[in-house]
Amino acid sequence: MAWVASDLVRVPWNDLVADGLSLPFRRGSLDAIVALDFVHHLARPGRLFEEAARVLRAGGCVSMVEPWVTPFSYPVYRFLHEEGCRLSLDPWNPFPAARSADKEPFEGDGAVPFRLVRDTPASRWRRSASRRAGDAHERLRLPREPRLPSGSIGGRRLSTALRRLDAALAPLASVVGMRALLLWEREG
Repeated sequence: MAWVASDLVRVPWNDLVADGLSLPFRRGSLDAIVALDFVHHLARPGRLFEEAARVLRAGGCVSMVEPWVTPFSYPVYRFLHEEGCRLSLDPWNPFPAARSADKEPFEGDGAVPFRLVRDTPASRWRRSASRRAGDAHERLRLPREPRLPSGSIGGRRLSTALRRLDAALAPLASVVGMRALLLWEREG
């Protein structure tokens, strides 16, 4: 098993520069796609899922950690974060066509993952996620219910008190969480 790290920009720790909307891999050649803070930056997120369905083997998965909307996170993302959080956006077209051409690669909207998972009808999800793959079996299953970690405090140097606080907040993750682990699996 090999790990290939990529991004839009060349950096020493990555193996290749690649666009997630046009992956340089053969059909059915990947076991997984793992991403951190990625989908909420895309002007057309559906293209990523079409491409993922094409390059993943049957049973492969897309796993992402993304911003998530909760009663606590919404005002933080909406009013204090530079990317914003517009709950009224179309998650499949979050940046209107007039803006897409000049959209900066790292411009994003924290509501995109939430709206993709929570508000997209199953029929549109299936149609959108299998269009480019070319085969009815090459599509992603609807996303699983997101896993909302609490503050995700870790590391050896943190005090026992902070770890206990994090564990105590875990049941409140759906109210105070800021991030979600999202998972899609390829059918076939």
